[in-house]
Amino acid sequence: MSDDEEEQIELHQPLEILRSTARRLMERQIPASPGKLEEMYSHLKGAIGDSIDQVSSHISRALALTQDNLPEDIPVDSEAGQVVQQAELVLAEVQEELQEALAQIKQSFFAAASFQECEARLPNLALFESRLEKSLLRLEEAVTMVDNPDIFGLSTYEPAPTIPEALEALAEGLDHIHAHLQDGNKEPLRLALEAVQKAQIGLSAALAQE
Repeated sequence: MSDDEEEQIELHQPLEILRSTARRLMERQIPASPGKLEEMYSHLKGAIGDSIDQVSSHISRALALTQDNLPEDIPVDSEAGQVVQQAELVLAEVQEELQEALAQIKQSFFAAASFQECEARLPNLALFESRLEKSLLRLEEAVTMVDNPDIFGLSTYEPAPTIPEALEALAEGLDHIHAHLQDGNKEPLRLALEAVQKAQIGLSAALAQE
């Protein structure tokens, strides 16, 4: 599997979760109770947050390339810097769009109190699905922007850490915190934060899996 295929699977996971849970709900494989609908909504919202976090991390790595890995005479407002700014703008717009869409679908479909109400509100769910698909495609476009090897060199994509890798990252983070406590140097804290963020991405990806 190529890096692009792995990236698409990660970013489009919320759509797969939505379609899977909606199908199971309509086939009455799971109850249409308020508690179950709230659980479904929370799972979906978490998966969307994971996709946004993954793209944000991807853009951050691209920004680091413009600042650290490119020749010193290339300013941040160069083509690479402008591409990163555009990708950040897309990410911010999509995040706002999805927050609004999530609020609307929570108040409509996921506020149903019975299977019959779920059926009556299926048009709301279909509209949300369409908006979600378009938003996730825009996130994919943002990733593509900062994956241009002609601008940034080698691809910055890294698959989400596995559970063992997340645990290892957490252990590294604790080691860095311990080092900070010994001499007060703040550099280990920065390294600890990076390690914890890596672990969080891995754990979030694992939670989003069906």
